[in-house]
Amino acid sequence: MTWQRTTSQWFRLPAERLWEVLEQLDRWPEWNPAVGAASLDGPLREGIAGHYAPSHRLLGPLHRRTAPAFQVAAAEPGRRLMLRQPQPGGTQSIEWILDERHGGTLFTQRVTLEGPLAQQFGLTAGEPLVRGFAAQCARLYRLASPETAAGDGGSPDRAPLTVIAGGSGFLGTLLAADLVCDGRRVALLTRRPEASPFDQLPWDGRSPGAWSERLAAEPALDLVNLSGVSLDMPGTPENLAKLEASRVEPTRALVEASRSWPTPPRHWLQQSAVGIYGDSPEEFDEATPPPPHAPGLAAVVRAWEDSVRGAPAEKLTVMRTGVVLAREAAIMERLAAVARMGGGGPLGTGQQWFSWIHAADWLRIARAALGVVPSPREVAVSLPGGVVNATAPYPAQNRELMAHLREFVGVPVGIPAPAGLLRVAAVVLRTNPQLALDSVRAVPGVLRRAGFQFDYPQLASAFRELKA
Repeated sequence: MTWQRTTSQWFRLPAERLWEVLEQLDRWPEWNPAVGAASLDGPLREGIAGHYAPSHRLLGPLHRRTAPAFQVAAAEPGRRLMLRQPQPGGTQSIEWILDERHGGTLFTQRVTLEGPLAQQFGLTAGEPLVRGFAAQCARLYRLASPETAAGDGGSPDRAPLTVIAGGSGFLGTLLAADLVCDGRRVALLTRRPEASPFDQLPWDGRSPGAWSERLAAEPALDLVNLSGVSLDMPGTPENLAKLEASRVEPTRALVEASRSWPTPPRHWLQQSAVGIYGDSPEEFDEATPPPPHAPGLAAVVRAWEDSVRGAPAEKLTVMRTGVVLAREAAIMERLAAVARMGGGGPLGTGQQWFSWIHAADWLRIARAALGVVPSPREVAVSLPGGVVNATAPYPAQNRELMAHLREFVGVPVGIPAPAGLLRVAAVVLRTNPQLALDSVRAVPGVLRRAGFQFDYPQLASAFRELKA
């Protein structure tokens, strides 16, 4: 039995700069917070033994007492480093591969567990090592390139700054890390600054302040607004008001502040959601007006989009995003947990439409909206300003989604959940049943016309990547 996770990130750095960090195993905890300590018993070479311990307060001491030493199974300077450690009945291997290409380096991390208990050890030993890979890469970039990167060229102080509001969430971290690894200047607007691989500017999310004065001094600025608490809560009037305020207030603060800046943002990327189209089996693209009076979450999104009107940006892109699929996305973790317990059957009628986007494609769309092409390996796509449906070209019905989900978790049978039962279960799970029952069939008309090529256009290909 095998458990494996493979993830990659492109760096605008030569391989030798990354290798200088990777070969020093004692620096592993500096870029992967899941590792508490690591060391070798001598100079790096194939066959040398070493030890590492998780940073987890319970698993770390246990690992130190019981885990055998690992051995360096491969050490190819500037190219590949592989560690292999015995596990009960099998092995764990951690492999880092550097592939210099396109004026930079593709860094791949592969964690593999083999043996009869591979799945169990994958959850306890493997998963922590790969979780937060984007932030790991941002830390690795900082260590490999301690000087401030110049981004578009010129002196570091004059390089454009990308500011991300709501950047501490999954999508914000994904985008910020990708931009950092591309050598760009990034800062997060955050209510609660904490240990982070990114520069942070404190704000209250409601009004201009010192953060606005700081940004006013920037000669060139791109702005990304991802602010908003998770939609995964009961759809009570109080919660809907909370969802709306967490989106509208930060957006209004950004609009108000930006009007006082001497230079407007070059690009303004405004997150939105396909929920604005309401509950309907009809197909919607950007040319289709959303229903003006749809209630619930649709009303929240309408107010969200209304709050950015009048933003003084050279180019404003409103990304109406579908459900983002990624292993670490909260919605995937919630659905996978239910499916593992046997609840992976169709929800409601199973015929409602599900608009989705793979996280890798969402990231490429966001970069295009910001005018960023990270390396020559990608074809530049010019997106117009205005509304862009950030969804895969082929929406799926719920029954197809749940079938892929059952395969993903390895549970072939799932109990269907009629709408009534789902509403009762939603009360217990403290969620909004409309997230699963509403039918949203949004398609990416603007992206199609712009020639955007999806890496994951079909739900089947997206789930194959999630299992890799």
